[in-house]
Amino acid sequence: MPELRSLPLDALADIASDLMRNRGNEVMQYGASTGTDHLKDQLIELMKIEGIENATRENTLVTTGSQNGLDTLARVMIDPGDVILAEAPSYSGAMAVFTGAQAEVVHVAIDHEGLIPDEFEKTIEELESQGRRIKFLYTIPSFQNPGGTMMPQQRRDRIREICAAHHVLIAEDNPYGLLGFEGQTARAMRADDENVVYLGSVSKMFAPGLRVGWIVAPDSLAKILGLQSEAAVLNPSVFAQEVVAEYLEKYDWRSVLDEYRVLYGKRAQALMDAFDEHMPDGVTWTRPEGGFYSWITLPQDVDSYDLCMKCIDEGVVFVPGTAFYTDGRGEHEVRMSFCHPTEDEIRKGVEIFTTTLKKAMNA
Repeated sequence: MPELRSLPLDALADIASDLMRNRGNEVMQYGASTGTDHLKDQLIELMKIEGIENATRENTLVTTGSQNGLDTLARVMIDPGDVILAEAPSYSGAMAVFTGAQAEVVHVAIDHEGLIPDEFEKTIEELESQGRRIKFLYTIPSFQNPGGTMMPQQRRDRIREICAAHHVLIAEDNPYGLLGFEGQTARAMRADDENVVYLGSVSKMFAPGLRVGWIVAPDSLAKILGLQSEAAVLNPSVFAQEVVAEYLEKYDWRSVLDEYRVLYGKRAQALMDAFDEHMPDGVTWTRPEGGFYSWITLPQDVDSYDLCMKCIDEGVVFVPGTAFYTDGRGEHEVRMSFCHPTEDEIRKGVEIFTTTLKKAMNA
């Protein structure tokens, strides 16, 4: 869960109150199926931070959170038996959507810089030789969930080149792109290719409870996505959209985002310091420069699910690695989140985690 204690709740209360007093009949009514123009205009400006200059009101679709965007994309794009390419490991919520649509997710190896281009191209060629139908690549290139990796520009360009050569659509999920601890923001893949489907969300940079996300898609696909979204939800909440739009337009949200970056950076460093101090030999982990997560690889004789159950008894919770694969992998891997607990809680949690881990290794 993201940290919300820095949210300007008084300002948000004023925004909500003003909307109800002055525009209540409008924001409590049905709205446009693809979202309000007011919010779209603010999102279009927001995406320019990541180099996206090709978003318009027509190709931008507001969704009820990014998860709804993933579901909409899957319902439009996926036929039973299709192949979806994804990082190994990848976001569990997306994996659930794709498998629910009866696609086969084929995981592609990553390293500390994300997708490995040679492995990616090799996987595509093998699938093509088998006559398999690849619908799209699903990727989180910036501060990946669960790996925490950041894909450098050269690698992003290479992945786009490979996809173009093999006519593979890219679905770029980017909820963490503005959460670099030092303020670093990568250029979105969508910025250099109008055929990339971009999924965004205010859940990590603002507030998940409002359930506001969005999609930017190729023009022809955007129309179909809009029709599917209308069939499923009629329209996203006008009130929630206008709260977000007013916040982005009138409030100093960049300062709040800077607070989040500093806060998450300190918590990530507390996690890394605790790992360095307490983690036993034979365990490796990623060192994120943004986002929410670190990915831990355990010794082969330690089962992450069993370890999780033992840690829960001691008051520590993490997600076993199997949640981030569709092919049974992840038994010896763990996603650890540092976004919500305080630095003291992180240090205490790591001590409990490593103590429990050492017992499992010596069992």
